[in-house]
Amino acid sequence: MRRYFLDAGLNDNLNSIVTNIKSLMDSFWIYIVMALGAIVVVWGAYVGIKIAVAHRNEEKINARDMVKNLIIGIVIIFVIAMGAPLLINGLSAWAGVGA
Repeated sequence: MRRYFLDAGLNDNLNSIVTNIKSLMDSFWIYIVMALGAIVVVWGAYVGIKIAVAHRNEEKINARDMVKNLIIGIVIIFVIAMGAPLLINGLSAWAGVGA
């Protein structure tokens, strides 16, 4: 097996790595998106309950900060979710694997 890596060129090795990564991402992508969506829904419900239960000013301020953090987290998740496939497609184009 070690000889195979030495005999194969750099492009062959990169092509196999990129192909494996693309197939892995294609097979798990829907489950990753569903899991991230579930996390956002559960955390949003938790923040909503915290806002509804808040009676003092300190609790209301903390709840508003939690809403801001939730929105920032959703934006970060969206950027990562949209950037990962683009990164893999860019890597495959760089390695010369067909789209």
